[in-house]
Amino acid sequence: MFSLHPLPSLSLYRTVSKFTNAFAITQFCGIFFAPWNGLLMDRNKKKAHPEMTPASVATQRVEDQHAMVLPLGVTVAQCIAFSICASIPRLELQYLTFILQVINRSFIYGGHAAFIATTFPSTHFGKVFGISMSISALFSLLQYPCFALAKGPLHDDPLYLNISFVVLSVLTFIHPLNVHLHCRKKMKSLLKPPSSPLVLSGGEREQLSSRETDI
Repeated sequence: MFSLHPLPSLSLYRTVSKFTNAFAITQFCGIFFAPWNGLLMDRNKKKAHPEMTPASVATQRVEDQHAMVLPLGVTVAQCIAFSICASIPRLELQYLTFILQVINRSFIYGGHAAFIATTFPSTHFGKVFGISMSISALFSLLQYPCFALAKGPLHDDPLYLNISFVVLSVLTFIHPLNVHLHCRKKMKSLLKPPSSPLVLSGGEREQLSSRETDI
């Protein structure tokens, strides 16, 4: 193998090997962190009763959506902590970065699928999930431009780039806040005494029919 770069020292090889092994071990531990997000989601959910009315189905659906606020907020907090730790140029701190990356990955993928299943009708789960994954793949294409920006105009100093990532992570708190406000507004409208017969939306009718089928 030929290279134009000088060979790294033995101590650098050992350092790289140590952190590579630590990263691989933490990736394996992801199976222990995956159930935590599900526990947060289920702690506020109420069980369905056999005699479900259209009003109770709509209310339970809003309650299930509101139960996603806490997991979404925890996921965003983990993203911020991960971005901050990855931005600090301290090798010892990267052990914590590896752990946060594993936990955050479990929360993102699990919470993503659970939020879609709770918010949208089951008949549209595949379409919505596929569209969201396609959008995330498009955003992942920005990795090379960011790398080129750090190597070129920023002269190997990604400080401003890392600050931008932290700011973008903080802005994602808008999502759980929006879900909380939407559910609170929806719940108030459902608790008001109806002046006319209750009219369900298409998604709520599909939710009611699917529950009746399960019963």
